Amino acid sequence: MTKEIETQNNIMYLDIETQYLMTEFESGWKKEENYKNIKIAELGTLFNGEIQFYEEENIEDLIFEIIVNADIVVGHNILQFDSRVLKPYLDEKPMKIFRERAFDTMLEFDKFTGDAGWVSLNDIAQRNFGMKKTEKSIEVPKIWRDGNHKIVKEYLRNDLLMTEKFYLAGLKGQVFKYEHKIYGKSYGEREVFVKW
Repeated sequence: MTKEIETQNNIMYLDIETQYLMTEFESGWKKEENYKNIKIAELGTLFNGEIQFYEEENIEDLIFEIIVNADIVVGHNILQFDSRVLKPYLDEKPMKIFRERAFDTMLEFDKFTGDAGWVSLNDIAQRNFGMKKTEKSIEVPKIWRDGNHKIVKEYLRNDLLMTEKFYLAGLKGQVFKYEHKIYGKSYGEREVFVKW
């Protein structure tokens, strides 16, 4: 995939925050229908240095932007989470385009860490870039429901900047520090060289 990435200049970074947690519904993560139930609160994109925010009613505007402008859509856990949250809002064809252009930094990083399982964006950002999330992830839906939308947008903005930093470092090639976990058990900090 590296040769293909090197030719792509129009990179869009994307992240979604939801109105509810999966665990607020029966069967939680085990039930696919819950990806529809949690609903989009705010969706943020970073493209050509500009951050945009989208809510439920203008998701179609986002897909138009992707189709017209983006060669690749980068997100951390974008295929396992964000695309499944988006699915109820999109027809089959635009959903297919979105998934085809998606680059999931979490899944790609997993290829370099062996049995470590999925590494969080916050862990990567703290250990390598001196950045961290502005809020606890599990509290963000309630923050949004309480009407503090500016706080959620700032959280999204920060996540997008961390994702950009991570992706570009991996594109160039870098040794990353991360916490090596297997089934939740920590085996301490390790290092791995990554080049997408």
